[in-house]
Amino acid sequence: MTTNHKNLLRLYVSRETISGEENAELSKGQIHYLRNVMRLEKGGTLRAFNGRNGEWLAEVTEISKKKAIVTFLEKIREQSTSSDIEILASPVKKEAFDFMVEKATELGAARFRPVICEHTVIHRANEERLKALSIEASEQCERLDLMEITPLESLLNALTNAWPSGRKLIFCIERAEAPPILRALEAHTKAPLSILIGPEGGFSDAEVRAISAMPFVIPVSLGPRILKAETALIASLACIQALRDRSP
Repeated sequence: MTTNHKNLLRLYVSRETISGEENAELSKGQIHYLRNVMRLEKGGTLRAFNGRNGEWLAEVTEISKKKAIVTFLEKIREQSTSSDIEILASPVKKEAFDFMVEKATELGAARFRPVICEHTVIHRANEERLKALSIEASEQCERLDLMEITPLESLLNALTNAWPSGRKLIFCIERAEAPPILRALEAHTKAPLSILIGPEGGFSDAEVRAISAMPFVIPVSLGPRILKAETALIASLACIQALRDRSP
């Protein structure tokens, strides 16, 4: 991708495949954004991706109040995928949970799984809205694939329903004896990983005992202070990505 392309607007297009000289019609929200916010006119160019076929240079070939069409000109970046890291997180207040989804996207998580714990207060998660937030974050952070958002489920179901062989669960636990996350993960930098982030009230004693006893679980400490859920997510993901980046 050239320097000139890097300065172009970047949009996700909801399309199964992208190839040269094909067209795609944009959504109502994207039309508003292009016309009224970015002031893009017919003949303007942008970058487009669908999460599967790399990034493409595209031209706006039609734009009006009700319709906008882009034509794909050439591929400017090959497709890449994020590390096999997933987040299991208890829903918290809307702004904080939105922030967690956004930062998980930016920090390269492949999957985000909302889970209900014993102390969870918010028992809902708008899957479609969270997907839209993640797509916006992908557009802004130059990510080529999309983070999967799964339906809300119970923590017990998530951990006992055919847990994949070889996948480790990083159990971010507070007020307990556990090795620092960097030390605990040194031997697992290449393995598929899941990160478990608890609710605002923390995990119950019963959950701590049950989860810690599972054979695929690695309890870790994020330091001596009690962290908010969104802070714990950023800290743990940043540590894992840093370890993976330095691994040969």
